[in-house]
Amino acid sequence: MPNSAVVLASEPDRMERPPPPSELRLDAPPPERVDGRRDFTWVFSGWARRPDARLRATQLSLGGRSFAGRTPAVRLDAEDTLGRTGANIVCGFVGVANLPAGLPTAELDAVLRLDWDDGVQETRHLGAVTVAVDASPPDGPAKTSERRLVAVCMATYNPDPALFRAQIASLLAQTHQDWICLIQDDGSTEARWREIIDATAGDARFQLDRNPVNLGFYRNFERSLTRVPPDAAFVAFADQDDSWHPDKLRVLIGPLESGALLAFCDMRVVDRQGTVLSEVFWPGRQGRHDQPGAVLMANVVTGCACLFRAELLERALPFPQVGRHAYHDHWIACCAAGAGSVAYVPQPLSDYVQHGGNTLGYRRAGVRLIAKAATALLLAPLVAVALCAHGVRRRWSGVFNLLIGSALQEYLVRAAFAETLRRRGLLPDGPDAVPADFPLDQGAQRFLIRAGLAPGRRGIAYRATALRLLAGLKIERLLVALADWRFPGSN
Repeated sequence: MPNSAVVLASEPDRMERPPPPSELRLDAPPPERVDGRRDFTWVFSGWARRPDARLRATQLSLGGRSFAGRTPAVRLDAEDTLGRTGANIVCGFVGVANLPAGLPTAELDAVLRLDWDDGVQETRHLGAVTVAVDASPPDGPAKTSERRLVAVCMATYNPDPALFRAQIASLLAQTHQDWICLIQDDGSTEARWREIIDATAGDARFQLDRNPVNLGFYRNFERSLTRVPPDAAFVAFADQDDSWHPDKLRVLIGPLESGALLAFCDMRVVDRQGTVLSEVFWPGRQGRHDQPGAVLMANVVTGCACLFRAELLERALPFPQVGRHAYHDHWIACCAAGAGSVAYVPQPLSDYVQHGGNTLGYRRAGVRLIAKAATALLLAPLVAVALCAHGVRRRWSGVFNLLIGSALQEYLVRAAFAETLRRRGLLPDGPDAVPADFPLDQGAQRFLIRAGLAPGRRGIAYRATALRLLAGLKIERLLVALADWRFPGSN
């Protein structure tokens, strides 16, 4: 069915003219295939524009179900993409679509409706989503042995050869030797792919696979998890450039055999030469890991420092499809906190190698995090007014994209995670449960205000993250309001 547009206005002269075409950009297309045995979550987002009109509402239809988008939303990247100074940046939309488990085999048409302020309504067909139902049981065959096999899932993409070989050597040196390493490469160059092959040659425990297209680290780790064999008892994440201490697997297995669903350790921070920059990765332990609501807001479980029971995969797969602003360890930690207990081992069992290709993020002091977030929140009105000037937007586009665009996308990821956890029965209720609503409507700012003022037992990281997201959403909403009043330039 072709895309269509209808004019809802009644004036004869407007009815006689076809509406001008709109330009639509999606951040990610709908998935081509989903497993009908499992529930499914997809974040749909993007931006649309038409000359002399503003986007007012969006709605996605999928499989007979409708999902309203949060519209309009600020998209600072639209101006850069269009290459025109003064282009309308209040042209975005975001939303979360969900399909329940148990759907039959079918072809579902994903249709996006765009409502414009001049009365035009468009329907855009985004593509077909195939719901497939495999014959095998959804959770895979039962385990066939009592082995303490660890499946190490390693994601690679153009790894530094020296650091990669050091990581492989540290894995080979583990005191717990019952492991396999599932390397999932995300489209490295031929030279780097050959380095991966050479570094792992001679040991059949290394099993290599290569994606035909680049998926990004979040979905690449998901792909590696689907390869975990049914006789694996435990699963570990591995980065391509860290180094494990010899006892890492042995020590982390202990809490899991005592009943924990996931265990994670501290890490030392070192440079490329092995010089210790910090004896701990999380100074002060400024976040909680025992409540899914708290972990949703501010994750403190680092993927390369954790080990979890393989049974957690029954609850974690498939990952919500939320674009490239999500983290695999964040999702796994949320599932573990909701499905069972999470144990922390206050002992550095690996070295996090700090180099030009990565960042540390949460190593800043918690009070400093809160102070920066609070300052951004207080300055939100001034920032919003300044952003009305295209010169300011162009000069500081990177900073403002991080402050506004990233905050909105991070909030959207948390909303999608929360909805998926709720559908899978992993968000407990009760007086001790940390709220995990993450509404997409007007209640978003109220929710973040309450979270930012939450009691101290939820941790500094929880409050700091809430205030940081609140600052970004506040500036974004002020920009939307200012666009209705006075906006420089045109569409």
